[in-house]
Amino acid sequence: MTTDAGATPNLAAVLEALSVEMSLAAEACGHLDSALGKILENTPAESRLAVMQELHTVDHLAQHITAITDFTSKLVQAAPEGVPLEVQEALATITLGAVAERLKGRLGL
Repeated sequence: MTTDAGATPNLAAVLEALSVEMSLAAEACGHLDSALGKILENTPAESRLAVMQELHTVDHLAQHITAITDFTSKLVQAAPEGVPLEVQEALATITLGAVAERLKGRLGL
């Protein structure tokens, strides 16, 4: 599902690259959840409810990201072979340079 350097990537390759990026985001949520857990351990009892609410929010976000990742992974398997997808304009909207570069690398652009 990879593409030749400089070629327009196919739909399956784009979906696979998105799935990998979403996995990275889910992993980052896990690190954030761990950090908040450590903060909770050192939080006075009267303030713990607020931290616990934030832990719940991070957990919900991680579940959301994982659900989208799993969905995208299944779409990769169902995507028709060889369907080109122009992504340059969409890539230009990504404001996090590291994300854009990883996607470009995975897509051979």
